[in-house]
Amino acid sequence: MLIDYHRRLAADSVRTEAFRRAIERVVVPGVSRVGDLGSGTGWIGFMAHGCGARSVSLYERVPSLAKVSQAIARRNRLADIQVYPEDSRAILDPGPHDIVVSETLGNLALEEGIGEILWDARRFLAPGGIRIPSALTLYARPVSSSRYWAELDPWGQGGLGLDFSPLAVLSRQNLYVRTFSEADFARTPEALPWDRVDFRLRFRARREGTLEWTVREGFTLHGFAIWWEAELVPGIRLSTAPDQPPTHWEQIYAPIRTPVALDAGDGIHLVIRSRFQDSQGVDFRWQVTTPGGREQLSIRAGDLEKDPVED
Repeated sequence: MLIDYHRRLAADSVRTEAFRRAIERVVVPGVSRVGDLGSGTGWIGFMAHGCGARSVSLYERVPSLAKVSQAIARRNRLADIQVYPEDSRAILDPGPHDIVVSETLGNLALEEGIGEILWDARRFLAPGGIRIPSALTLYARPVSSSRYWAELDPWGQGGLGLDFSPLAVLSRQNLYVRTFSEADFARTPEALPWDRVDFRLRFRARREGTLEWTVREGFTLHGFAIWWEAELVPGIRLSTAPDQPPTHWEQIYAPIRTPVALDAGDGIHLVIRSRFQDSQGVDFRWQVTTPGGREQLSIRAGDLEKDPVED
């Protein structure tokens, strides 16, 4: 169990408050049966219990996490909380739930399997049941700042006098978890949505989005920032956008191999293709077309920061 990671989850007041308000809005005290799918330490399930849920079921496939959440329930004499040390998708005969919640969200939103989990959750739901979150939108915006692009090529340091360009190519053909500010988007066009997921519908592991921007004022393109916004329940959203209150999630940086100087009136064409399948990791590709040419980049990795991608 990565206790520091789960400590940061609990300490993320933006995340916690958004889920608390969503659960509080839909739970009918003494009536609602809640299932927390991928429950971790059980924090959100315990929150549902505190909002008056009639019963709470925690489904967690990591044994150490299931064990600690069970210990917390027993320590606090919460007899109406049941812990199932198993992946929710492996449960053969799930009991009916009025609400299912899953906070299996990553920095890139879908890489922890939330799409598959919430589609499978239809087996858990009583008629008229509610999924939290209900929908998800992913955004991208061109990046003009060079600060993250420049840090991707440290290989020439150390005075060896060698050509390390293959390492530089791999570094720029990867995704990175970073925090952006408005200064990183000076003169760039606005963010646009490239994908939307409705969790009530069958989840497609392969995703694709196409974006077009027209440059209003010249700048140098160094890549793209990617983030998401989840609709938990109608009217309550949780966002990882750079201009929103910060969370333990950050944004994703998708660099380009060579910065491109753009003039007013130039166009940027971005195609994103991805596969988010829990058992197979992440396959993410971004194709960029500008007046300077076209380049295709991709990552096939489970770790968005550390694993290189084949050229």
